[in-house]
Amino acid sequence: MSDLQLLIGQLGHQIRLLLRTPRAMSTGLVLPVLLLFLNSSDGHVPPARLAGCAVLGTTMIAWTTHGIGLVAARESGVMKRYRATPLPAWCYLTAQIVASVIVAMLAGALAVLVGVVFFGAQLQFWQALVMLGVIVLGALACASASTAVTGFVPTVASAFPILGLTFLPVLLLSGTVGEPLKTHWVNVVASYLPVRPTVVSLERTTPAPHDILVLCAWSVGGLLLSLAVFRWEPTRTRQHRPPATAAAHADTRS
Repeated sequence: MSDLQLLIGQLGHQIRLLLRTPRAMSTGLVLPVLLLFLNSSDGHVPPARLAGCAVLGTTMIAWTTHGIGLVAARESGVMKRYRATPLPAWCYLTAQIVASVIVAMLAGALAVLVGVVFFGAQLQFWQALVMLGVIVLGALACASASTAVTGFVPTVASAFPILGLTFLPVLLLSGTVGEPLKTHWVNVVASYLPVRPTVVSLERTTPAPHDILVLCAWSVGGLLLSLAVFRWEPTRTRQHRPPATAAAHADTRS
Protein backbone atom coordinates (compact mmCIF):
# COMPACT_ATOMS: atom_id res chain seq x y z
CA MET A 1 0.00 0.00 0.00
CA SER A 2 1.15 3.53 -0.73
CA ASP A 3 1.56 6.13 2.00
CA LEU A 4 -1.59 7.88 0.77
CA GLN A 5 -3.64 4.69 1.10
CA LEU A 6 -2.24 4.11 4.59
CA LEU A 7 -3.09 7.69 5.55
CA ILE A 8 -6.68 7.41 4.27
CA GLY A 9 -7.21 4.10 6.04
CA GLN A 10 -5.77 5.41 9.30
CA LEU A 11 -7.83 8.60 8.98
CA GLY A 12 -11.06 6.65 8.66
CA HIS A 13 -10.09 4.52 11.66
CA GLN A 14 -9.38 7.57 13.83
CA ILE A 15 -12.66 9.25 12.85
CA ARG A 16 -14.61 6.15 13.84
CA LEU A 17 -12.80 6.04 17.17
CA LEU A 18 -13.66 9.67 17.88
CA LEU A 19 -17.32 9.25 16.98
CA ARG A 20 -17.51 6.25 19.31
CA THR A 21 -16.07 8.29 22.20
CA PRO A 22 -18.87 9.44 24.56
CA ARG A 23 -16.73 12.39 25.67
CA ALA A 24 -16.49 13.73 22.13
CA MET A 25 -20.18 13.25 21.45
CA SER A 26 -21.38 14.86 24.68
CA THR A 27 -19.03 17.82 24.97
CA GLY A 28 -18.55 18.62 21.32
CA LEU A 29 -21.89 17.83 19.72
CA VAL A 30 -24.57 17.86 22.42
CA LEU A 31 -23.41 20.57 24.84
CA PRO A 32 -23.24 23.48 22.32
CA VAL A 33 -26.70 22.67 20.95
CA LEU A 34 -28.10 22.47 24.48
CA LEU A 35 -26.60 25.87 25.32
CA LEU A 36 -28.20 27.35 22.22
CA PHE A 37 -31.65 26.29 23.37
CA LEU A 38 -31.00 27.49 26.91
CA ASN A 39 -29.72 30.91 25.77
CA SER A 40 -32.42 31.58 23.17
CA SER A 41 -34.81 34.45 23.71
CA ASP A 42 -38.11 34.63 21.80
CA GLY A 43 -36.84 32.00 19.40
CA HIS A 44 -33.70 33.95 18.47
CA VAL A 45 -30.04 33.66 19.38
CA PRO A 46 -27.62 36.60 19.07
CA PRO A 47 -24.85 36.11 16.49
CA ALA A 48 -22.22 36.33 19.24
CA ARG A 49 -23.86 33.53 21.21
CA LEU A 50 -24.23 31.35 18.11
CA ALA A 51 -20.56 31.87 17.26
CA GLY A 52 -19.52 31.12 20.85
CA CYS A 53 -21.46 27.85 20.99
CA ALA A 54 -20.09 26.73 17.64
CA VAL A 55 -16.52 27.45 18.72
CA LEU A 56 -17.13 25.74 22.07
CA GLY A 57 -17.89 22.42 20.40
CA THR A 58 -15.07 22.81 17.92
CA THR A 59 -12.38 23.63 20.44
CA MET A 60 -13.47 21.08 23.05
CA ILE A 61 -12.96 18.28 20.53
CA ALA A 62 -9.81 19.72 18.95
CA TRP A 63 -8.18 20.50 22.30
CA THR A 64 -9.30 18.24 25.15
CA THR A 65 -10.63 15.19 23.30
CA HIS A 66 -7.72 15.17 20.88
CA GLY A 67 -5.10 15.71 23.58
CA ILE A 68 -6.50 13.13 26.00
CA GLY A 69 -6.75 10.61 23.16
CA LEU A 70 -3.08 11.08 22.29
CA VAL A 71 -1.95 10.68 25.90
CA ALA A 72 -4.13 7.58 26.36
CA ALA A 73 -2.76 6.01 23.17
CA ARG A 74 0.81 6.72 24.26
CA GLU A 75 0.48 5.49 27.84
CA SER A 76 -1.40 2.31 26.86
CA GLY A 77 1.37 1.41 24.41
CA VAL A 78 -0.72 1.87 21.26
CA MET A 79 1.75 4.34 19.75
CA LYS A 80 4.66 2.06 20.56
CA ARG A 81 2.98 -0.85 18.79
CA TYR A 82 2.19 1.35 15.78
CA ARG A 83 5.87 2.26 15.52
CA ALA A 84 6.61 -1.45 15.02
CA THR A 85 4.28 -1.62 12.00
CA PRO A 86 4.93 -0.41 8.44
CA LEU A 87 2.71 2.63 9.14
CA PRO A 88 4.95 5.75 9.01
CA ALA A 89 5.02 7.87 12.16
CA TRP A 90 4.00 10.99 10.28
CA CYS A 91 1.02 9.12 8.84
CA TYR A 92 -0.29 8.15 12.27
CA LEU A 93 0.10 11.62 13.78
CA THR A 94 -1.34 13.36 10.71
CA ALA A 95 -4.38 11.07 10.78
CA GLN A 96 -4.89 11.85 14.47
CA ILE A 97 -4.82 15.62 13.92
CA VAL A 98 -6.90 15.62 10.71
CA ALA A 99 -9.52 13.30 12.24
CA SER A 100 -9.87 15.63 15.22
CA VAL A 101 -10.19 18.63 12.91
CA ILE A 102 -12.89 16.91 10.83
CA VAL A 103 -14.97 15.89 13.85
CA ALA A 104 -14.48 19.34 15.40
CA MET A 105 -15.62 20.91 12.15
CA LEU A 106 -18.76 18.76 12.22
CA ALA A 107 -19.47 19.90 15.78
CA GLY A 108 -19.18 23.56 14.85
CA ALA A 109 -21.21 23.11 11.66
CA LEU A 110 -23.94 21.33 13.64
CA ALA A 111 -24.27 24.25 16.05
CA VAL A 112 -24.50 26.72 13.14
CA LEU A 113 -27.07 24.52 11.39
CA VAL A 114 -29.22 24.41 14.54
CA GLY A 115 -29.00 28.20 14.71
CA VAL A 116 -30.23 28.51 11.12
CA VAL A 117 -33.02 25.94 11.37
CA PHE A 118 -34.41 26.63 14.84
CA PHE A 119 -33.42 30.20 15.64
CA GLY A 120 -33.72 32.04 12.35
CA ALA A 121 -30.05 32.83 11.78
CA GLN A 122 -29.60 34.21 8.26
CA LEU A 123 -26.63 32.93 6.28
CA GLN A 124 -25.82 33.21 2.62
CA PHE A 125 -23.99 30.40 0.87
CA TRP A 126 -20.67 32.24 0.70
CA GLN A 127 -20.95 33.17 4.37
CA ALA A 128 -21.48 29.51 5.26
CA LEU A 129 -18.34 28.58 3.33
CA VAL A 130 -16.32 31.29 5.07
CA MET A 131 -17.55 30.15 8.48
CA LEU A 132 -16.67 26.56 7.64
CA GLY A 133 -13.15 27.63 6.70
CA VAL A 134 -12.79 29.60 9.94
CA ILE A 135 -13.94 26.59 11.97
CA VAL A 136 -11.34 24.41 10.25
CA LEU A 137 -8.58 26.95 10.96
CA GLY A 138 -9.62 27.27 14.60
CA ALA A 139 -9.79 23.50 15.02
CA LEU A 140 -6.36 23.04 13.43
CA ALA A 141 -4.83 25.71 15.67
CA CYS A 142 -6.24 24.07 18.82
CA ALA A 143 -5.32 20.53 17.72
CA SER A 144 -1.76 21.59 16.91
CA ALA A 145 -1.33 23.34 20.26
CA SER A 146 -2.88 20.39 22.12
CA THR A 147 -0.50 17.97 20.38
CA ALA A 148 2.44 19.99 21.66
CA VAL A 149 1.01 20.14 25.21
CA THR A 150 0.75 16.33 25.36
CA GLY A 151 4.53 16.19 25.36
CA PHE A 152 4.44 17.64 28.89
CA VAL A 153 1.60 15.44 30.21
CA PRO A 154 3.07 12.51 32.18
CA THR A 155 0.04 10.23 32.67
CA VAL A 156 -3.55 9.72 31.56
CA ALA A 157 -4.80 10.70 35.01
CA SER A 158 -3.19 14.11 34.67
CA ALA A 159 -4.25 14.65 31.06
CA PHE A 160 -7.67 16.15 31.71
CA PRO A 161 -6.56 18.42 34.60
CA ILE A 162 -3.63 19.81 32.61
CA LEU A 163 -5.50 20.22 29.32
CA GLY A 164 -8.61 21.53 31.07
CA LEU A 165 -6.81 24.01 33.30
CA THR A 166 -4.81 25.36 30.38
CA PHE A 167 -7.83 25.72 28.14
CA LEU A 168 -10.75 26.68 30.41
CA PRO A 169 -9.39 30.20 31.09
CA VAL A 170 -8.98 30.71 27.35
CA LEU A 171 -12.62 29.73 26.78
CA LEU A 172 -13.85 32.09 29.48
CA LEU A 173 -11.73 35.02 28.29
CA SER A 174 -12.82 34.48 24.69
CA GLY A 175 -16.57 34.72 25.31
CA THR A 176 -17.61 31.24 24.27
CA VAL A 177 -19.78 30.56 27.34
CA GLY A 178 -20.53 34.12 28.39
CA GLU A 179 -19.63 37.72 27.79
CA PRO A 180 -15.87 38.36 27.50
CA LEU A 181 -14.27 40.64 30.06
CA LYS A 182 -14.35 44.33 29.21
CA THR A 183 -10.81 45.00 30.40
CA HIS A 184 -8.71 46.27 27.53
CA TRP A 185 -5.53 44.33 28.25
CA VAL A 186 -7.50 41.09 28.68
CA ASN A 187 -9.11 41.57 25.25
CA VAL A 188 -5.71 42.25 23.71
CA VAL A 189 -4.27 39.05 25.19
CA ALA A 190 -7.35 37.03 24.15
CA SER A 191 -7.04 38.32 20.57
CA TYR A 192 -3.69 36.52 20.28
CA LEU A 193 -5.03 33.21 21.59
CA PRO A 194 -6.59 30.65 19.20
CA VAL A 195 -10.19 30.86 20.47
CA ARG A 196 -11.13 34.54 20.46
CA PRO A 197 -10.14 35.13 16.80
CA THR A 198 -12.30 32.16 15.82
CA VAL A 199 -15.32 33.50 17.72
CA VAL A 200 -14.95 37.00 16.28
CA SER A 201 -14.50 35.71 12.73
CA LEU A 202 -17.62 33.53 12.98
CA GLU A 203 -19.65 36.37 14.46
CA ARG A 204 -18.71 38.78 11.67
CA THR A 205 -18.63 36.09 8.92
CA THR A 206 -15.80 38.19 7.46
CA PRO A 207 -12.54 37.25 9.21
CA ALA A 208 -9.98 39.99 9.67
CA PRO A 209 -6.39 39.42 8.47
CA HIS A 210 -5.19 39.63 12.07
CA ASP A 211 -7.43 36.74 13.13
CA ILE A 212 -6.36 34.55 10.21
CA LEU A 213 -2.68 35.24 10.91
CA VAL A 214 -3.12 34.38 14.60
CA LEU A 215 -4.79 31.05 13.80
CA CYS A 216 -2.15 30.17 11.20
CA ALA A 217 0.63 31.09 13.64
CA TRP A 218 -0.82 28.81 16.31
CA SER A 219 -1.16 25.98 13.80
CA VAL A 220 2.40 26.24 12.50
CA GLY A 221 3.90 26.95 15.93
CA GLY A 222 2.07 24.04 17.55
CA LEU A 223 3.19 21.60 14.86
CA LEU A 224 6.81 22.77 15.04
CA LEU A 225 6.85 22.50 18.83
CA SER A 226 5.29 19.05 18.58
CA LEU A 227 8.22 17.88 16.49
CA ALA A 228 10.53 18.76 19.38
CA VAL A 229 8.55 17.65 22.44
CA PHE A 230 6.13 14.94 21.27
CA ARG A 231 6.80 11.53 22.87
CA TRP A 232 5.87 8.13 21.44
CA GLU A 233 6.97 5.96 24.36
CA PRO A 234 4.90 5.51 27.54
CA THR A 235 6.09 7.22 30.69
CA ARG A 236 8.01 4.75 32.84
CA THR A 237 7.19 5.10 36.53
CA ARG A 238 10.07 4.67 38.93
CA GLN A 239 9.72 1.57 41.06
CA HIS A 240 10.79 1.90 44.69
CA ARG A 241 12.54 -1.23 45.87
CA PRO A 242 13.72 -1.93 49.43
CA PRO A 243 17.45 -1.58 50.06
CA ALA A 244 19.55 -4.70 49.68
CA THR A 245 20.34 -4.85 53.41
CA ALA A 246 16.67 -4.71 54.36
CA ALA A 247 15.82 -7.44 51.86
CA ALA A 248 18.62 -9.68 53.21
CA HIS A 249 17.44 -9.11 56.76
CA ALA A 250 13.94 -10.10 55.79
CA ASP A 251 15.27 -13.29 54.22
CA THR A 252 17.17 -14.26 57.37
CA ARG A 253 14.10 -13.71 59.55
CA SER A 254 11.98 -15.90 57.29
